[in-house]
Amino acid sequence: MGLEKFVKEHKNEWDDGKMPFGAQPDFEARLKSELHGSADSKRGKRIRVLSIAATILVLVTLGTVFTFNKLDEIETRDKFILALGEDQTNSTRLEAIYEIEDLNRKQKEDEKILIAFFKILKEDSDTHSKLAVIDALMAFPDNQLVRDNIIEALAKEKEPLVQLKLIKSVTILREQRAKAPLEEIINDTESLPLVKGNAYASLAMFNEQ
Repeated sequence: MGLEKFVKEHKNEWDDGKMPFGAQPDFEARLKSELHGSADSKRGKRIRVLSIAATILVLVTLGTVFTFNKLDEIETRDKFILALGEDQTNSTRLEAIYEIEDLNRKQKEDEKILIAFFKILKEDSDTHSKLAVIDALMAFPDNQLVRDNIIEALAKEKEPLVQLKLIKSVTILREQRAKAPLEEIINDTESLPLVKGNAYASLAMFNEQ
């Protein structure tokens, strides 16, 4: 029974201004309980308010950190894309490719970076840049765009070193769609014997699957 109910039930006995007989110990006990409960309630509310405030602060902090990290990633990505441009020297592009390759080991591929890689692979004349790009792309063997562009490059490439790298790549990827360009390399009278031999070995492997 709460203090308020206790007083109401003994209202008539309080009318004469005196404590009901034998009620003092019970009354004091209920009074202490009421006061203690009130203090606990206030303390509990303060704790809840502080907990909510702390949670909001943590969420805001995490959101701010995420935003800054995302902006930093975008800025870094844009610098790399500029470094991969046609107006850059071969050494500048090569350095950027290697840096991106190191970065890609720690995070998911970026579509804009991939597009810049594909352009180098199919349009650049520098052999070293193409070889480095192929290595970087092979970090994402499950990416369909990567697979498509490696096969497309194999069908168009005429530089022997790059051809060998692409043949090795499609073999690792076990990409059956590479059979047609491999046959073209084998039938091309201008293909070097070493390139033809690798193309033939890769094609034989695909035919056995």
